[in-house]
Amino acid sequence: MRLFYATVATVARTLFRTLYGVRVTGAERLPRTGAILICSNHRSNLDPPLIGSLLQREVHYFAKAELFRTAFSNWFLGKLNAFPVKRGQFDKAAMTVCLKVLKSNEALVFFPEGTRAPANGFLAPKFGVGWVLAKTRATVVPLYLHGTSDAKAFHGPRPQLELVIGDPVPAEQILADSPDSKEGYQMIADRILDLIRDTSRRTTVAAIDTPQPIYDRDIISDERLR
Repeated sequence: MRLFYATVATVARTLFRTLYGVRVTGAERLPRTGAILICSNHRSNLDPPLIGSLLQREVHYFAKAELFRTAFSNWFLGKLNAFPVKRGQFDKAAMTVCLKVLKSNEALVFFPEGTRAPANGFLAPKFGVGWVLAKTRATVVPLYLHGTSDAKAFHGPRPQLELVIGDPVPAEQILADSPDSKEGYQMIADRILDLIRDTSRRTTVAAIDTPQPIYDRDIISDERLR
């Protein structure tokens, strides 16, 4: 792990644990080498820095293009392996970066839902993650973040946050029988979301006996993100 990345991750990790007492479950299941596609649910703006600071491996991840407007933010986010993505569309440039990261045997964080979901469930995934997996055949690591939608620093009761890492799944197991088409990529994305939902049942700070519901994307108020 590079010094700059490790330093920022350490500071962020200390801050998160001080403010939220976040817990990590299943750290031993994260592959330390090789191409991995880390697929997580998404319910808060805290999710990307939380994942980046808590995982014991340097990762790459999307950040909305609007965050790269200044020279400083462009430099800082780039140092943390973030790259811009235009939301609400299939961003070919961002997807090309995804392929490059995974073909270099590195780790990529991907939010299949594409934007923040309701606090009590998931959004139907977009097909992009299926396209990336079909093109790279990387190992998928499902990840579930619990409680981040309730995380408000210095306000209200301290939330119970948990990052749960699931079992790595070979790409072939997820790609089975899926055609090389948009419909096939959507099928793959749906399977990946099911893995994340199953991983949620390993949460230790709450009892999740039945995976939470999947909401249709029509509930999103911002048309650009559907």
